[in-house]
Amino acid sequence: MGVRMRLSKTNLTIIGIVPIVFGLIIMYNFWTAIQALYPRGMTTYLVFDQLVAIGAAVLLGASIYWGILIYYIYLLQENEVLIQNNFSQLAGSGTKHLESAKKLINQVLADIKASEKLKSQ
Repeated sequence: MGVRMRLSKTNLTIIGIVPIVFGLIIMYNFWTAIQALYPRGMTTYLVFDQLVAIGAAVLLGASIYWGILIYYIYLLQENEVLIQNNFSQLAGSGTKHLESAKKLINQVLADIKASEKLKSQ
């Protein structure tokens, strides 16, 4: 078996928060850039409100997406142990059923042989 790498809750929290912080820094830089262009009265002046709304929407959407992705990774890790335990139990149960079926088949074959012997006598 390969080595499994499990992320701790602390690591998952860091992985979840750090990109969002970087996104906030990027949003701040975007904000300052369009603020610098705003007073010049160029095209940026005409679409300033839309640029702010687009930047905020992108940051919010990316943050939600990233948070959900990290949460799914956490759930997969937590359920991995449960799935493996259930699989072990099911495998054990399947083995018992196969042994029971083998015993029944052997008994049926023995009965068939016994009845053939009686017919041939």
